[in-house]
Amino acid sequence: LQHEERLPSTNSLLQQEATCGAEAGLVVLADVQTHGRGRQGRSWTAPPGTGLTFSLLRRPAVEAPESVRWTLLAGVSVIEATKELLPDVWLKWPNDIMAADQKLGGILCERSPSEGRLPDALIIGVGLNLSPPPGGWQGELSGRATSIQELIEGQVPAPLRRGQLLTAILGHFLRLEDELLANGPDSLIQHYRRAVAPLIGREVRVQRQGRDELVRVRGVQDSGALEVVDDAGGSWAVVAGDVHLGSL
Repeated sequence: LQHEERLPSTNSLLQQEATCGAEAGLVVLADVQTHGRGRQGRSWTAPPGTGLTFSLLRRPAVEAPESVRWTLLAGVSVIEATKELLPDVWLKWPNDIMAADQKLGGILCERSPSEGRLPDALIIGVGLNLSPPPGGWQGELSGRATSIQELIEGQVPAPLRRGQLLTAILGHFLRLEDELLANGPDSLIQHYRRAVAPLIGREVRVQRQGRDELVRVRGVQDSGALEVVDDAGGSWAVVAGDVHLGSL
């Protein structure tokens, strides 16, 4: 565990460590993250004392197409750990941590090619809102983001909660990874389908051929892709991008 008081991005630092030959198992935890990266080029900041922000390095000996399983694994691990505090937490495809229809956190997984003897690096970044930022959620985050402190009954001190969550997430991750390596992806896909179950049957917005389209979610394919149905009754798979709740 590499604990830093302040970082631009835990993923970026871990990427540097991976390039220098760091082995699987290294975790970078930051008290403050100033320029964290979310999916689709978005930013993810964590003011002091408000979040759990860390990145984990893995080096599974798998081809690039199979590494998507570690993205699913990360999402399930965070959900399983967070459910211990918030039983109704769920996963919005592909990896947004949700409470009701508000965002509680997110995951960014990145693959970094290795030039040495080690397998390619998979860098798994996790950000969870433990408490709201000073002054509350502002701008586009108002009404769309939430935190554990706002949702739980009875307040748990933030440092204790952060340590417990970090330990729980890593514990679930290693257990599920062991199952994946020993038995294949079938069990993991079932776990992932349960995590995204509140999304099934809902109307969502996805981008297709450069424009937003309103579709209904049918399910999750064995590959992890999201299967949707459009207004014409056609079924197709969303393999990349974002899913947005709400109408056009």
